[in-house]
Amino acid sequence: MKHILMRKPMFIYMGLLFCVICWGSNFIFGAILVNYFRPMEIAFIRLLFINLFLFIILFKGVASHQPHKRAVIFLMMIGFIGVTLNHWSFYASLTKADPVTAALILATAPIFTAFINYLLFKEAKNIFFWAWSMLSFAGVTLVIMKKNSIEIGAGEGYIFLTMLSFSVFMVMVERYANSFSSGIITFYSSFFGMVFMTVALPFSDVSLTRTAPAGMWLLLIVTGIIMHGICPLIWNHCISRVGSTNASLLLNMEPFIAMIAGYLILKETVSSIQFIGSLLIITGVAMAIQSNKRNALVAGDGMSKEFLSNLGKKRDKPLKL
Repeated sequence: MKHILMRKPMFIYMGLLFCVICWGSNFIFGAILVNYFRPMEIAFIRLLFINLFLFIILFKGVASHQPHKRAVIFLMMIGFIGVTLNHWSFYASLTKADPVTAALILATAPIFTAFINYLLFKEAKNIFFWAWSMLSFAGVTLVIMKKNSIEIGAGEGYIFLTMLSFSVFMVMVERYANSFSSGIITFYSSFFGMVFMTVALPFSDVSLTRTAPAGMWLLLIVTGIIMHGICPLIWNHCISRVGSTNASLLLNMEPFIAMIAGYLILKETVSSIQFIGSLLIITGVAMAIQSNKRNALVAGDGMSKEFLSNLGKKRDKPLKL
């Protein structure tokens, strides 16, 4: 499967799409779980089983690479930002904001990812990129508007933190993909993320003996392994092939997936102003990324021969320390 992903761009984007579908539905599963568990419990218990899962499938590869001190510092940073902050803020947001609003705000991650790449690595952006970006933020304004006034509560604040931490995480994974394999990054970031969550966040809020239906425990563990164990392995691998900006474009689909799952599972409806806001967000983000000539995502036969050639030549590289 790994070699197929390396050679076939279609399979790379199918892998990314699978992750987005899982993460979009995770808003709904998370909204269900916060009725039975505290946000900190969900994040920690999931990380516990995620690390067990990653240890089982990645032990041989990880054991053969002992990280240098400089590598450990990087992996600790990516674990704290991409796992500890991201997981905790995500589930905390679902206790205050509805899942569709959270998904719509998170859909602006591609804009922030591109903006970070512009500030730190001078990736060129044209005026159309910024114009479309402003349109997407106008959509966010409509989404968080309640009774003709803008209300930014704790839920919106938490999901903004989730979005920012995920954007930084994607940039870091892309920039260091040539030095670390996707398995190494995923394993150590999850491990250090759990360590930081145990030490830095209110671990006293966690109760491993909480009374909850068996079905909720199963949902908590299985979805955790899929959403935060399997999907990051696929996502981190694919980012090294197409770049963080192009990969993040597919995150535009998360709100629609959350809306569909919310309607089917929770019977939630979307207000007209939310729908308009969602259209502005999705249109603004998609057009902003496409207008960026340097990082434009060209699908199917429109992909450049140079891109396909470089894509076919890349291989997973061992950890360089």
